[in-house]
Amino acid sequence: MQEEVEKIKKAYVNRKKIESSGKYSHAMYSRFIVAEREKVYESIIHKSFSNLTNRKLIEIGAGGGSNIEFFHQLGISYSNIYANELIDERINDLKKNYCEINVLEGNAVDINIDIKFDIVFQSTVFTSILNDDMQLAVAKKMWEVLSDDGIILWYDFVYNNPNNKDVRKVSRKRIKALFPLGTKFSFIKVTLAPPIGRRVGKGYPFFNTFRFLRTHLIAVIRK
Repeated sequence: MQEEVEKIKKAYVNRKKIESSGKYSHAMYSRFIVAEREKVYESIIHKSFSNLTNRKLIEIGAGGGSNIEFFHQLGISYSNIYANELIDERINDLKKNYCEINVLEGNAVDINIDIKFDIVFQSTVFTSILNDDMQLAVAKKMWEVLSDDGIILWYDFVYNNPNNKDVRKVSRKRIKALFPLGTKFSFIKVTLAPPIGRRVGKGYPFFNTFRFLRTHLIAVIRK
C-alpha cells in the first residue's frame, strides 16, 4: 500500500505543475462550482442535524483546507474539525492557516483515534486512488470513524478524464460497493463538465441546467 501512497504523492506534484502553468486557472468556473456544491452541502447538513454546536467533522484528504472555513461558518467549531492530509506541504498549510483545528497527518488508513464523527467528508480523493484495495481500505476507515447517526458526505466525479491518467472515475455502483453496510444512499449530480464550464464563463448557470452535462456526484451515505 505504501507504493500506492507514493503514486498519489507523485500525481500531486504533476498536478501542481500543470496548475502553476495556468492551464486550469479559470477563476470564474471555480467560483460557480464551489458555490453550487456548498449550497448542496449546506442543505444536506442542516436537514441531517438540528444543531451543529457539538457535532464533529473529519475531512479525509483535506488538502490545504479550502473547505474548513465553509464548515466552520455553518456552525461547526474549529475544535471539532479534524483534517487528515497526506502531503507534507498541505499539512504545513493546514497547521499555519488553521491552528485551531485538529490535523491528522499521513495515510487515512492509518488514522488511530478514539472519536466518532457526525460528518465524514471527502472531496475528489477517491478518484486519485487507482488501487481498488486502497480505495476499500480508506472507505473502511471512514465507516469505522462514523457515528451511528452520522453521514458520509462525498464529492467526486463519475467520468474518466482521457487527459489525466492519474485519476479514474468512481461510479454510483462503486460507491455502494465501497460501503456495503450502508443502509441509505442519496446522490445529487452537480458540476458542469470542466471543458464546457471553463469556456462558457457567466453562462455556467444556463448550461448547468442540463443534467447530462454534469460530471460529479454529491453522495450521502448513512448507517
